[in-house]
Amino acid sequence: MMPLLGAKPFRNVTVGAILAGLAVLCILTLAVLYCLTVPHRSRADALLHNISELKLGRSTFADAQLLAHQYGGIPWYVSPTDMTCTFQRCKFAFQWDNMPLSYVPGVGYTRFLALINITNGVVVGRELEYESSRGTSRYFRYLVLDYEGTPPAGWAHGLWRLNVDPHGVPHVLQVNMGPSSSNGLRERAYALKLSCLARFYGCGSPYAIYPKGLAYTGPPSQGLVPNEQ
Repeated sequence: MMPLLGAKPFRNVTVGAILAGLAVLCILTLAVLYCLTVPHRSRADALLHNISELKLGRSTFADAQLLAHQYGGIPWYVSPTDMTCTFQRCKFAFQWDNMPLSYVPGVGYTRFLALINITNGVVVGRELEYESSRGTSRYFRYLVLDYEGTPPAGWAHGLWRLNVDPHGVPHVLQVNMGPSSSNGLRERAYALKLSCLARFYGCGSPYAIYPKGLAYTGPPSQGLVPNEQ
């Protein structure tokens, strides 16, 4: 009898089976994490469309409440002492991110935040924030501030390139809009692709976060982009 000869193949098969099992387990885990994250992207896409359809100065508190009910919006810093929404003053916040997919090494973190501002029963403003972090050098943040009335002091309406690196790429891109903003700028500003809320790779660059229609590249200096009002 030669038991050692019979043990070797058995040992090899066992090790191979363990490795194959681990590979299958990893694939299944990634698939589960992806499936858990995809609904975040779908709901964020739907909300983005609905928010862009709101008419500032005409859409009502009831319109905003309906969106809050459909998409899980919550009152957001209505006042320092009271978070209760009222007809006179309310701000609803909506947020989705790419968790639990972000737990996968190398994927990074992506978040989408939307705000609806109501004053005296009328929607007077909306804000968007879309950011992706894949390390210090690959952090990109996109902001939309769309309000009735004049912009805050020092912040003219238009496209702002901020935190610009030596290659002329802004790591923060901000669009300020108001009643005088062109329809073209408004359409480009809301033409967001939220695919990075459910992606494994390809989100560490500005073109994955910023809308394609906005001229965000330029000289290595920050400020208001000419002819983008």
